[in-house]
Amino acid sequence: MIQTLGTDGHYVLIFFMILPFLQPIPMMGLSTPFGLMIAIIAVFAFLSKSPWIPLKWADKQIQLKTVQQIRGAAEKILNKILKFFYARWTFLFQGPFKIINVLHIVLNAILLALPLPFPFSNAVPAWGIFFQALANIEDDGLLIAISYIQFVLCILFFGLLATGVISSAQFLAN
Repeated sequence: MIQTLGTDGHYVLIFFMILPFLQPIPMMGLSTPFGLMIAIIAVFAFLSKSPWIPLKWADKQIQLKTVQQIRGAAEKILNKILKFFYARWTFLFQGPFKIINVLHIVLNAILLALPLPFPFSNAVPAWGIFFQALANIEDDGLLIAISYIQFVLCILFFGLLATGVISSAQFLAN
């Protein structure tokens, strides 16, 4: 897949890697390696280098049934949404926004990589990565703006989650 896509396929690769995490149930054990790989691929996209995957994963083959399931889910989503997205607000892909966009993906990927057993703990950062990847594939600045709003919601979600955990620990300690 990486050989086929080359240096232009970073965001396509990220798009397909993020699809399993868009649902509310956390995928323990998968979110950490996928989150870290997404962060690495985003940095490589920023540096205009070919995507890199660790050697032990590079030669792994995905079962045809799994690929067909992912493709089927992706087709359903893409057929419904791609007619709404096109190149606009392209200034959000240039200058300082280029750095902000890659940091956005990296921070969301790190949050995705956290092994948290709470509902939506994978989905909230995954949606930000999804919007960023799709925005870069379609050159749609509107999706970049949506991803910025989603990132604020993501920070609020994890802030409330941390506050709840700390409050619970203090309550149990007393």
